[in-house]
Amino acid sequence: MIIKAPKRSDWDIGDILAIARSEGKKLFKTRENVRVVWMHETPYGHVVIITLGCNQDPGCKGGSGRNA
Repeated sequence: MIIKAPKRSDWDIGDILAIARSEGKKLFKTRENVRVVWMHETPYGHVVIITLGCNQDPGCKGGSGRNA
């Protein structure tokens, strides 16, 4: 997906990642965690690759982590 963020001085990468996760949940029509796999800034916006679920234990719920 491509995320075109507004040119504002108070926006950072964390804001872009939050938008990517939120839009990913809408795209996949789910309430599960959405993980950003890869991101790159281009002249057109930030190109972001996302996937369902996560692989980090602290943020994972319901069996998607390593220790579940």
